[in-house]
Amino acid sequence: MNDEKIARTESAFREVNEAIAKTATRFASDPTDFVCECADPHCAHRVQADLLEYEEVRADGTHFLLAPGHEDAEVERVIDRRDEHVVVEKVRPSVARVVRALDPRTAS
Repeated sequence: MNDEKIARTESAFREVNEAIAKTATRFASDPTDFVCECADPHCAHRVQADLLEYEEVRADGTHFLLAPGHEDAEVERVIDRRDEHVVVEKVRPSVARVVRALDPRTAS
């Protein structure tokens, strides 16, 4: 899979999770089930995180919430590992650039 497709797939899952987080906040649903934000467009895994953890992930446009074992060492590095999920940072520059550009929290 090419870098652009990886970045766009992960960013699409991030968009879904943004909507989930808004709904969870509205209904005070904590912890919450989010979708795995890995590069596999067919992934249907769910990951559980509380809303504070989710907000910490979203603080950086290169950070993503994944199911354990879904990380790709060629593209990202694990920066936090929990039983329910891992948080990764995109380290491949071409992927990091695209996911930053597609970050809904920084888009103008």
